[in-house]
Amino acid sequence: MTVRVGFLGCGLIAGFHALGLARVDDADIVSVFDVDRDRTSAFAAAQGATVATSADEVIDTSDAVYVTTWTAAHPELVAAVAAAGKPVFCEKPLGVDLATATAMIDLVDAAGVVNQVGLVLRASPAFRWLRDQVADEATGTPMSMVFRDDQYIPIQGMYDSTWRRDPAKAGAGALLEHSIHDLDLIDWIMGPVTEINAVTAHHHGIDGIEDQATVMARTGSGAHVVLSSTWHDITSRPSQRSVEVFCADAHLRVDGDWTGPVRRQHADGRDETIKLDHGNANPDADFIAAVRTGQPANPDFRSALCAHELADAAYRSAAANGATITI
Repeated sequence: MTVRVGFLGCGLIAGFHALGLARVDDADIVSVFDVDRDRTSAFAAAQGATVATSADEVIDTSDAVYVTTWTAAHPELVAAVAAAGKPVFCEKPLGVDLATATAMIDLVDAAGVVNQVGLVLRASPAFRWLRDQVADEATGTPMSMVFRDDQYIPIQGMYDSTWRRDPAKAGAGALLEHSIHDLDLIDWIMGPVTEINAVTAHHHGIDGIEDQATVMARTGSGAHVVLSSTWHDITSRPSQRSVEVFCADAHLRVDGDWTGPVRRQHADGRDETIKLDHGNANPDADFIAAVRTGQPANPDFRSALCAHELADAAYRSAAANGATITI
């Protein structure tokens, strides 16, 4: 049976998910809607889909719905999809703040609908490799992680996301809108995080939209983590990540979001650089599989709660001049 997929929001991220869905048998994008009619028409034409006249029309004519709008619009649209009893995929972050995200999680749980969040880097072969290595007793006790994430500010270039300069639509800047991925990975790989200190800056002068965040976290095992997240103007550098982890008996490194390369230096002097195959990693295929079976998707909305809690703690710390916040 073909799964009919609808999209609410037809921007850049919708295009990325469309590419993932194109690799899934018997999943067709059939109906799309965006407040920008030109963008809707272009996306619909590219996907062979119908231009809907409203969000309700997309929900009514689809078996599952993607919510890929600006962040502040997520709660209302997710609520509408859930009220119709339809599976929902919502882009990250779920909401503009922790209270909103928590309410959305409770809502889809109560509705009993299949739900998945766009924390797609959990499917990354490189970060899965890193998680497995950190958990391996042969690497020794995890000691520290240094996580650098940079991207040219996404109100320009291929992103052209003008809403990300508006805190009423975005909620905040680099930490929430981009590095929610990083906070999720930090807790998923090194966690649980127990304390956070953070500072932020606004070099572009956009009120309420930080373009630099530095977070120091401590984990329950005693490891230290430093995250540096930056939105700059170097348009030759779209999203870039570099992560190093020191364990007692190994140094682990990931460059890039998906296939590495990854590197492991051993205590006995061996030094391995590994190029990973992306294999069949496809978060959109995972969502469609959950829709077909009715089984829980992964990562579901509740999986995002910790990342939202960490973001909230980081912003509270930054507002208190870097004070320690206990999770």
